[in-house]
Amino acid sequence: MVYKTEGIVLRTRSLGEADTLVTLYTKEHGKVRAAARGARRPRNRLMGPAQVFTHGRYILFKGKQLDTLSQGDIIHSYQAFREDLDWMASAMYAAEVMDVLIEEGEPNPDLFYLLSNTFQLGKQGRFRFALRVFELRLMQFLGYEPQMEACISCHSPLESQIYFTVEGGAVCPACRSQFRGVRPLSPNGWQWMKRLLHWDYARVNILHPSDNALEELSQLMQSYISYRLERPLKSLDFLSTVQKPAPPSRGKEKNSTSPTSPVD
Repeated sequence: MVYKTEGIVLRTRSLGEADTLVTLYTKEHGKVRAAARGARRPRNRLMGPAQVFTHGRYILFKGKQLDTLSQGDIIHSYQAFREDLDWMASAMYAAEVMDVLIEEGEPNPDLFYLLSNTFQLGKQGRFRFALRVFELRLMQFLGYEPQMEACISCHSPLESQIYFTVEGGAVCPACRSQFRGVRPLSPNGWQWMKRLLHWDYARVNILHPSDNALEELSQLMQSYISYRLERPLKSLDFLSTVQKPAPPSRGKEKNSTSPTSPVD
């Protein structure tokens, strides 16, 4: 059976002497693995479409164990992601999280658009922000949304002293000893997590958290995701190496046009 799909290449590895094993996340079919025959030969027509991070339209043949990638037309090559270490590390992290958390054959167009929009924001130079939105929304789509409105144990309102646990979200000081992986969560970070989870996704790019807020959310969400994995993410060490924590900000962060935007 032949099928057409739009997809983004999450991962590649060599297969045989000249073939490439490609893992795609597609809009219509979810995660798909396919062999791109001859894609490592110079001037092969699949060389570009089979490169990691490429967003394209593909024609594939359904196989018993492995599909075959027959044709690909590039929509966005994201060549810049493969040429810049910072961008490469960010794109690798997003792609690996998608790959390890999502099983094959479970289509979800919302997840496809989440990854596509993450790459588009990254291309605009906003990868640090894009990854924080990606982490929170991905957990939301997969049923692991961190609960942030009240303490996940006693359900009491959260005030100035807030903690975050990898087991489920925000907790109050009285309940924090009941959970593992508990870290302090600043009131500002708490507000930003709620906003990035529930803000209209079509308008989320107008938000501008401070570097400090993004760093706090990065540490919390990477721990939150890692807690649900069977093995450590290979890309996380690379990302941590090339993205050193930003120095403390002296000024106030930018915010959205809303007067209730969180500030430092």
